[in-house]
Amino acid sequence: MRGLVLSITVFVFGMVASASAEGLTVRTTTRMLADPLAYLLADQAEVTALLGAGTDPHTYQPTRKDVRQLVEADAVVYHGLLFEAQLLGLLSQLERRNPVFASDDVQGPEQLLFVEGYADPHTWHDPVFWTETVIAVAQSMSQDLDLVLSADRIATLRTAARLIDEWITQTFAPIPVEQRIVVSAHDAFSYYGKRYGVSLEPLLGLSTASETKLARVNELVELIAERDISAVFSETSVESAGIAALREGAAQRGVDLRSMPPLYSDALGPADKRGGQYFGMLIENTINIVDAISGERPSLSPSAQIFLEAHGLLATETLL
Repeated sequence: MRGLVLSITVFVFGMVASASAEGLTVRTTTRMLADPLAYLLADQAEVTALLGAGTDPHTYQPTRKDVRQLVEADAVVYHGLLFEAQLLGLLSQLERRNPVFASDDVQGPEQLLFVEGYADPHTWHDPVFWTETVIAVAQSMSQDLDLVLSADRIATLRTAARLIDEWITQTFAPIPVEQRIVVSAHDAFSYYGKRYGVSLEPLLGLSTASETKLARVNELVELIAERDISAVFSETSVESAGIAALREGAAQRGVDLRSMPPLYSDALGPADKRGGQYFGMLIENTINIVDAISGERPSLSPSAQIFLEAHGLLATETLL
């Protein structure tokens, strides 16, 4: 695959002499980056994501169209920490041409969680940490690209993150800590779990490219039966074969698991859905997790909803 990426890159670099679009164009790998960056850079840059709804960045292979879009951009932003593993060669080459920014460059090692020696890249599931990360990336971009960041927009984004953080914290508050257990397809929610006191039991490791192990399936089936867990979660960007095996194993133990919507882990949802926006993804995941644990579906606090809608950070129609 590395040879294919190199050949594609050479082809496109030869074809594209310079960015042709008028105005500043920023391409990010994911919409977790694009959503808040687009808000911060409004009226100064067009910010779009390379990967769409439900696309797994861990295993995504770039096409010629992708390469062209990245080469033609004035700047490129990605996560790092091996999250976009198949794109790293291309991103390294892009650095020779245009400004390339990585969110892990503004994250200190002391802020990261580590699994078996590897830094966990799924930092966007902590809204406060992620908002500060994106603001720091935008500030770095402003220095290189001669942008002027709005202090009001920075303050608004921080307020939005704080309101969502407070709502999630309050939503989990009535649930005993020992009952806050989430079984999911892969290890993507550790930052969420650490911030909100939720125990995560993933089927796969940090990367969705890891293999499902029978021993882990059996271990989780035993946990489901012992702790009376009512639901397990597939994810929108992960194959659900392992989750199906968990359901089958639980059924053999006499546990009928509830059918729950998949969680948004490594990608946002369709643009017309609540999970298609960054803060909407956090809301949707929290509602479904709390429902799985307690049987009740919480509603977003009116103050948070009004604030997010007023500033265009959550579309009104997505809440209908």
